[in-house]
Amino acid sequence: MSDLDTGVFGGDSLIEIRVLGTIDLRDSSGRPVRAVLAQPRRLALLCFLAMAARGRPQRRDTLLALFWPESPDDRSRNSLNQAVYHLRRSLGDAALETTPEAVGLAEGTVRCDAVAFEAALEAGDTPGALGLYAGELLPGFHLESAPDFGRWLDGERDRLRRRAAAAALAAADALEQAE
Repeated sequence: MSDLDTGVFGGDSLIEIRVLGTIDLRDSSGRPVRAVLAQPRRLALLCFLAMAARGRPQRRDTLLALFWPESPDDRSRNSLNQAVYHLRRSLGDAALETTPEAVGLAEGTVRCDAVAFEAALEAGDTPGALGLYAGELLPGFHLESAPDFGRWLDGERDRLRRRAAAAALAAADALEQAE
């Protein structure tokens, strides 16, 4: 059973983000991070950074195109910088790593249930993975002014749903074979 599956957040200095079936963000002490939860674009950015390439840094140009596609370059860069600033303030300085070209999550600072779900599947832990899959990715969430993010989110929702269905079918088949 994974740490996320136990329902206990925090305890080991990690920021916990749940995006499967519910949306929740807790700091390392287990307190909700309301400042991020109340700001959809910052929440979307955090989720994207956690899930895209398993937290590896993302090019700023990619982030600008996803989250501020209609804004002029200088304004969108300022918006990204402000979002990063507010994420750092809410999550702690160590949570994000930035360079002039990229933004990413510092390794080992954020635990995301969707990433843990996929890691469990890849490790062959189907019961653990299914325990993490509590439903649709970011249910009911969308950013009206960020259509490319919306397409990414729809694709991820579909991909994760298919992986969960395949895992559930494999688990059912295994149970049937065991009888």
